Amino acid sequence: MAKKFLGIDIGGSYIKFADSDGKKFKEKNPYDYEKIIDLINRVSQNYDSIGIAVAGFVNFDGFIYESPNIKSLNGKKIEVKGRPYFVANDATLACFGEVSFGAGRKWKRKGIVVCLTLGTGLGGGAVIDGKPLFGARGIAMEVGHIQISDDIRRICVCGRIGCSEEFVSSRAIERFFFEIASEKTTSEKIIELANKGNINAIEALRKFSFYVARVIQNVSHIFNPDAVIISGGIINHFNQVIDMIKHEARKIIIKPIFDSMEILPAELGEFSGAFGGLKMAQIIYRKTSQKNYIGR
Repeated sequence: MAKKFLGIDIGGSYIKFADSDGKKFKEKNPYDYEKIIDLINRVSQNYDSIGIAVAGFVNFDGFIYESPNIKSLNGKKIEVKGRPYFVANDATLACFGEVSFGAGRKWKRKGIVVCLTLGTGLGGGAVIDGKPLFGARGIAMEVGHIQISDDIRRICVCGRIGCSEEFVSSRAIERFFFEIASEKTTSEKIIELANKGNINAIEALRKFSFYVARVIQNVSHIFNPDAVIISGGIINHFNQVIDMIKHEARKIIIKPIFDSMEILPAELGEFSGAFGGLKMAQIIYRKTSQKNYIGR
């Protein structure tokens, strides 16, 4: 009988699932540690190994040091009963998913791909020559918590001041729109307005794009990547954002670096992290039959 593998992405709003039979679905995040673990164990019962992406600072044991947008996971451990599993940061596995199955396939064996996940927060991941960059403790590429401002009003959900996530996230779009239009509304509504040509909404997204470009500038000046892949609902529902980001990035990134890299939208949409978990589940099943495989 063919083996079955499952990828799971525990995100700030939803928990997403993708399996080796091509099935994918999502459920609302209950924001409760015990309920999250129960859901994972219930859904994964009939699979041979599991790969789990988590929004937060997570080590190779599945221990969550901090999950700024899912507070109930702080100081907790993600575990699956009775089968091999692997836990890693959601943006790292989103990048692995895009390189394995999506927009980064041409660099699957050789090349440097950086991914940014734009949503409730800002995540970052990198895959080098087909291998995810985990870092010494599994916490590499926390680009959402690079300080880009000294403005003491901009306190991030992680408690630090001026993190890039305060300028590149759904709540940042809402703040930019309020500053421009003096109107409070959701990022979803702002995107809807932008698609209808609303000048204030488009200007809010243009400001957002400037800060995305600042993040790309920082990572591209370090990695000189072949590609930067950008995922998230904003990209899916307002395609012009990619062009806005490219326009801003061209102005601030060293020319030979910018000219040699591609800035691409993700192909797997909101399931990039789940597909990265799926690929990791396939890898760990081949490598071990133990309860949990810890590797880099």
